[in-house]
Amino acid sequence: MRTDPRRRRLATVAAAVVASATLAGCFAFNNGPAPPGTFTGLGFDTCSAPNTSVMGAWLNSPYRAIGVYVGGETRACSQPNLTASWVNAVAGMGWKLMPIYVGLQAPCNSGFGSQVISTDPNTAVYQGAVDANAAIGRVNQLGLGPGTPIYFDMEAYNNGDSVCSSAVIHFLNGWDAQLQVQGYPAGVYSSAASGMVDLVHQVGNPYFHGPNAIWFAHWPGAGATVWGDSYIPDSYWNFHARIHQYSGGHGEVYGGVWLDIDQDAVDAVLPA
Repeated sequence: MRTDPRRRRLATVAAAVVASATLAGCFAFNNGPAPPGTFTGLGFDTCSAPNTSVMGAWLNSPYRAIGVYVGGETRACSQPNLTASWVNAVAGMGWKLMPIYVGLQAPCNSGFGSQVISTDPNTAVYQGAVDANAAIGRVNQLGLGPGTPIYFDMEAYNNGDSVCSSAVIHFLNGWDAQLQVQGYPAGVYSSAASGMVDLVHQVGNPYFHGPNAIWFAHWPGAGATVWGDSYIPDSYWNFHARIHQYSGGHGEVYGGVWLDIDQDAVDAVLPA
């Protein structure tokens, strides 16, 4: 049987990165949070992980999942609180974690300077795999092992630009493949109208690995639910594999503590 050259190139690039990756076996996961399990409910994400006192105060909120920006070339906020001990402490309070990695961005997104994906398809695949390895290393440092879903944050871009969309898809192909081969479910966060549209178009493509889960921004979209979005058929990613960011940045107060948050509806596998 003849092998499609696109598939062969992807396999070669992924194999080279996998051969050099030893991250998955280099860390111990004793005394970390419980293994991932499904969570259905409300969550929030905020730029910097709040300290444990704030997380304790926010047990008065309706939220029980928090998005944490674990690393990446384009992560905007410092994370002085985000350590393995913080992860253990908040997990012990009952919080679920939604790890987010903010790496290279779409080449047509001018807001990120030189920190963008190559428009060469093979290079883009390689860059996605490299960012996946870096994300694995970061979650390992936080005490989170294989089985932990990691979401790539691909900010909104012009998916009417075919070269730009192609670069994003090749990059995410490398991201997905590398995480999956290392034992980490691959997630993608993006705008419903850009990144998610491009992902939907790849469903059924045998050369695209595809994420295990999606986290889509659509304000308000269908509201505080992961279903009924106008851009994403309910038949796709339909088994504990969706997070919907249904509201953008705004302030809320619980337990006497104010935070600037985005709101999320969650039906997904999360570290417990």
